[in-house]
Amino acid sequence: MTGALPLVCPRCRVAIHAGPAGAACDACGAWYPACDGVLQLVAGRVGAAGFDPHYFPTLAAVEREHYWFATRRDVVRDALQAAVPDLAQRALFDLGCGTGGLLRFLGDSGIAVAGACDAYPESLAIVRRLVEAPLLLVDEGRFPPLGPGYGLVSLFDVLEHIDDDSGTLRHIHSILEPGGVLVLTVPAHPFLFDEMDELAHHRRRYRASELGHKLRAAGFEVRRLTHFMAPLVPLVAVRWLVRALLRRRRSAQRRRMELRVVPGLNSLMRAVLALERPLVRAGGLPFGSSLIAVAARPR
Repeated sequence: MTGALPLVCPRCRVAIHAGPAGAACDACGAWYPACDGVLQLVAGRVGAAGFDPHYFPTLAAVEREHYWFATRRDVVRDALQAAVPDLAQRALFDLGCGTGGLLRFLGDSGIAVAGACDAYPESLAIVRRLVEAPLLLVDEGRFPPLGPGYGLVSLFDVLEHIDDDSGTLRHIHSILEPGGVLVLTVPAHPFLFDEMDELAHHRRRYRASELGHKLRAAGFEVRRLTHFMAPLVPLVAVRWLVRALLRRRRSAQRRRMELRVVPGLNSLMRAVLALERPLVRAGGLPFGSSLIAVAARPR
């Protein structure tokens, strides 16, 4: 139940406690109802949108089989198992859970799930069908209304959508208990930033050194930081060629094509990307189209 989660009022940041019907803030008098199993902890979005909810049904349909999502979930599970020795004693809270496929996979892998939040009701309606954990609807452009005391927090391909990424990392550090762990993934290499990133509402791509610096500046000890999906980097040239051939197609059409599961190609890419897993587990890949980091708040 959400009542077991440390929560704060999104308006005045005072600790609140949720019940089956919702949550009341004694300090400012705000009431936050629970609708269809989702606690509505919202005060109003700030800034530009970070995602297009139009794509949630497409993502939900393909993320179980698509090679990119399959590779990411294997890398995340490997990193958690390798870098968090007491993983069995922690419960994961997922910030920006999207359509919930990765969260369900981690839960099925034996990792306890404390809950999740997202800024889009469209995504949470999908997640509600996949996991039994507490779900929160939160505001874009505001720090998530979570209080201190979390042991394990995840941020899977979310940080690049946020304007104030450094402030967000500091906030996550503040809500983790001493010794608490953050696991995150982000797109890598600024030189790969293109119209597909713009269409996905990415603010940036990251260099490994930049991500490490921002984590340490926020107070984290970085346990693991490595690239993954290395075979995708040289394929960028092929993608540019395909775009040149399809230059009359709109960007949104090309985006939908990238999210298709093409059986033969998909199986080939999954096999190729699986070859890098031993190197990723060892934390030794110097390049790749994505980055994964596991960082802890010092005890």
